[in-house]
Amino acid sequence: MGSRRAGAWAVLSALLWGCGLALQGGMLYPRESASRERKELDGLWSFRADFSDTRRQGFEQQWYRTPLRESGPTLDMPVPSSFNDVGQDGQLRSFVGWVWYEREVTLPQRWTQDLGTRVVLRIGSAHYYAIVWVNGVHVAEHEGGHLPFEVDISKLVQSGPLSSCRITIAVNNTLTPYTLPPGTILYKMDTSKYPKGYFVQNTNFDFFNYAGLHRPVLLYTTPTIYIDDITITTHVDQNAGLVNYQIVVQGSEHFQLQVSLLDEEGKVVAQGLGSWGQLRVPNAHLWWPYLMHEHPAYLYSLEVRLTAQTAARSVSDFYTLPVGIRTVAVTESQFLINGKPFYFHGVNKHEDADAPYVDVICVNSYYSWYHDYGHLEVIQLQLATQFENWYRTYQKPIIQSEYGAEVISGFHQDPPLMFSEEYQQGLLEQYHLVLDQKRKEYVVGELIWNFADFMTDQSPMRVIGNKKGIFSRQRQPKSAAFLLRQRYWKLANETRYHRSAVKSQCMGKSPFTF
Repeated sequence: MGSRRAGAWAVLSALLWGCGLALQGGMLYPRESASRERKELDGLWSFRADFSDTRRQGFEQQWYRTPLRESGPTLDMPVPSSFNDVGQDGQLRSFVGWVWYEREVTLPQRWTQDLGTRVVLRIGSAHYYAIVWVNGVHVAEHEGGHLPFEVDISKLVQSGPLSSCRITIAVNNTLTPYTLPPGTILYKMDTSKYPKGYFVQNTNFDFFNYAGLHRPVLLYTTPTIYIDDITITTHVDQNAGLVNYQIVVQGSEHFQLQVSLLDEEGKVVAQGLGSWGQLRVPNAHLWWPYLMHEHPAYLYSLEVRLTAQTAARSVSDFYTLPVGIRTVAVTESQFLINGKPFYFHGVNKHEDADAPYVDVICVNSYYSWYHDYGHLEVIQLQLATQFENWYRTYQKPIIQSEYGAEVISGFHQDPPLMFSEEYQQGLLEQYHLVLDQKRKEYVVGELIWNFADFMTDQSPMRVIGNKKGIFSRQRQPKSAAFLLRQRYWKLANETRYHRSAVKSQCMGKSPFTF
């Protein structure tokens, strides 16, 4: 690599890793109330990818200083979305580096003139590193593409006779050994095979590194003295529910807090005062998973009211938080919700952790897919051995967090061959035979990989993405989807709440007991 290019990427690396995160704080989810407003910024934004050799032209020319359209052509880019799959530009689909988003926003007059109003910009997700400007002024930076971040922009929008503001967000999708997911930049130095300066993003994971503004962007308001965070824990004491609360307030140390818990009919069932305390709910409606109770997923509403007095005015803030009362416990062989065994089933994503430090062990395996190709007959022995070895070592409940096989929709073969719908279905059936045995002992869940086919990097191993979904990318079901629907209803009926009069309901052509 030439010294100039090496220096450019060194600067980029320093820019990526040398900057702090955005605002710290509770970051309650923005909800409208008598004291709070929201303005959604989803829709079309102006967009440009920085295709310069160093990927730093936007910073060198300070694209954030003026409207993006004044420094060159722009595209209309929907937010939220991944820029890679918008349009038919192959360069943009595989682009690595900085992309720029911009949106002009008209603000309500009270937001810009009332100094007792706090205006906050919230970005739901920007993959992977983001820098934010408002009216050309740097306001925030954030690392990580999976969590929201926000920044108080009150001073910028209340500094003069403004009726609008310009929001600019630069997003970089470069992956390094220190990002999540990790990756490396690989330079191709042989100029007889590659153009000068040619590089690719090298990854070792089996999904496509989609990038952009992946979650909603919005503005919201609070008073300058406001409820910043609410922490809830719940317990059960015989028939009573116990709701422990702790509330953080910002903007003043002198305030009053009133807390009310309302049931689903809006009736107040418990009240409290102050920043922390415990609410006791007689004959509480517990939160239960679907089908485990006559009224599953019961939620109370915790209403918090803040009042404070400043030299200029009286201030009030209101926030309502949904609360479910339940207990969760783990034994050597069971996962318990409200004291009753719960069996996980469905689709999921996971994160790895060291087994000695977790309460439940999640295991991924692809027997008769990545090895012993086509030999469905060995699955039962290998899967049973896997479970027995893990449980013997750690004595903890186990979830089969990934299993499955790839299938191309519409491919059929009898007897089953790999990539046919019959093979995927047969593989799942072999897994289910063992899972039905072991869930009587210490297996507490099963999660198929994957809900739907998904895109990956191009390689001879993948034909337009990973085909392990039980649905296609267009969300059309494969044969395995019907097998799983029948199985999941069967599992649910084993732990469901039963009325004295048992009814029957039909799902399509398959009867299920309710």
